Amino acid sequence: MSKLHFQPIKGKAREILKAILQTPEMDSCSLKDGLVLRLACEEVVMNITSYAYPDNEEGFIDVETEKKDNRIVIRFKDGGEPFNPLKQNMPDTRMSWKQRRIGGLGIFLIMKKMDDIRYAYEDNMNILTLEKEIKTL
Repeated sequence: MSKLHFQPIKGKAREILKAILQTPEMDSCSLKDGLVLRLACEEVVMNITSYAYPDNEEGFIDVETEKKDNRIVIRFKDGGEPFNPLKQNMPDTRMSWKQRRIGGLGIFLIMKKMDDIRYAYEDNMNILTLEKEIKTL
């Protein structure tokens, strides 16, 4: 298991994502699975760094990556505003892109591509856990 801590996070989304993708657990995935996991991590990291701490530049993100048999588990923890992405309205993908409101596609894509997603708010922290079955190299 790899454990990463980032603080402060304002303006650091790229370096946070790069560190997550360089963990041994993420490096053990096939290219196809790696791309899906990258998309999911990028969406979560961008959302946390952009929206979780509206008034606090000293926000943090803790990330744990773990390989369990043929699954990758990624757990994101932050102390920002409570936000359950799983309770958000999903976009109507039947509408043309011109008719749709901006936002909401990222979590929609994560929900479609991950095998399990869980959210909890514990000890004043948002905890978002993503699981994906992978093919190893």
